[in-house]
Amino acid sequence: MISVFRPFSSNYGIGDQVGQVSSFSHTIENLTRDTEIKPLHSHNDYWRKQPLFDALSYGCQSVEADIWYFPEKYEVERTLIETTKDGKEKDKLTTSTFENNEIYVGHNQVYLDPSLTLSKLYLDPLYRFLKYSNPGFIYKDKNPVTEDFDSKHGVFYNSPETPLYFWLDFKTDPHETYQGLMPILQPFIDQGFLAHYDTVNDKFIPGPLIITITGNSPVEEIEKETTRYVFIDAPLKLFKSGSPQDELERYSKLSIIASGSMQELIGQESYTSSKTRDLNFNDEKNLEEYFQTAHKYNLKTRIWGGITWPNYLRNSHLKTLWKLGCDLLNVDNLNDASEAF
Repeated sequence: MISVFRPFSSNYGIGDQVGQVSSFSHTIENLTRDTEIKPLHSHNDYWRKQPLFDALSYGCQSVEADIWYFPEKYEVERTLIETTKDGKEKDKLTTSTFENNEIYVGHNQVYLDPSLTLSKLYLDPLYRFLKYSNPGFIYKDKNPVTEDFDSKHGVFYNSPETPLYFWLDFKTDPHETYQGLMPILQPFIDQGFLAHYDTVNDKFIPGPLIITITGNSPVEEIEKETTRYVFIDAPLKLFKSGSPQDELERYSKLSIIASGSMQELIGQESYTSSKTRDLNFNDEKNLEEYFQTAHKYNLKTRIWGGITWPNYLRNSHLKTLWKLGCDLLNVDNLNDASEAF
């Protein structure tokens, strides 16, 4: 199969972890052909050795990237300590330049790397994957096409009708970041790859890629748009009995998924004790109400901020959330979660 992603190589450093993004020549087939799609959200996906590709290879239906946009170009100077051949240490000053026309991916600003952009890590490979899975057919006489191509194909080889949920956590000014984001999404819009909401006809139009903004969300700006190509992360904590119906209806037009932290949904006291026990009856009752209410408004659900250790208890919580109706399970260890589900 022809490669649909040009190889690249880049060093990256996240926190105190330094790694290497190796050269790739991935295709949709070699990533997802023998993989079962799972209701997993690859949390902080950009931390992985192969951002996006690892998640797809494990069958994750959802990925997440923290993004940063700066209106003005700036430079960062770092001092590295090197050891010379004679065993002495010396300082070496390095300079990194961050352009104002790029969106960068990273957890903290201090560890951003100019080479790790949203386009390089995610948008370039996604666009190439989607272009490959949506070919044009050329024929002279009889039409050889036997399948229905009314809808666009996605990135999962064995399930092209399944969309990929792509979350962008805005870490910088919502308006400026949104204005910086939309031009680089335009190729996806032009090709019909983005799911979107038509406010004129009050209709959701499916697509192989569903983008949700979380963090510093430009809610009011997106709400004014006639066609919304990105969605807002709805606050799951609102979806309970007694909440204003008009507010829930509002988010049903702005969102595809409602998410919330475990702590805010079950309360601080129960959250603290749950770190050493299974979720109890009251926890399950509260969580199930949130899930069921969100589902009434056609929203999927995700919970973040759950426990990550010990493994057996983390997996127990995840299985309980799935049983109760949580649609996307927040995971850090893809291998463990894949085996558990």
